[in-house]
Amino acid sequence: MLKVLVACGNGMGTSMLIKNRAEKTFKKLGLEAHFDHSGLDEAAAAAAQYDLVFTPMNLVKQFSLPKSSKTKVIGMVNVLSEEEMVQRLRENGLID
Repeated sequence: MLKVLVACGNGMGTSMLIKNRAEKTFKKLGLEAHFDHSGLDEAAAAAAQYDLVFTPMNLVKQFSLPKSSKTKVIGMVNVLSEEEMVQRLRENGLID
């Protein structure tokens, strides 16, 4: 089971929207995952404990992970787009 963190600036509105979209998309794809959401500061500190981090594209550079980390930080341009989420999962080798 994948551990997925969804982050936005404050950990409220946008992260909940992305989390809801991710849960539906993962379910459709048959991927098992546990989802958490939080604000940027908390997410940046906890990111290494997750397999994936979804965040708006403009926040990706706020995550500085050690080179040894297996965590993938995935930026979204359109946080409500299932198509974009599937594309990003495919680009990161998580689905075929």
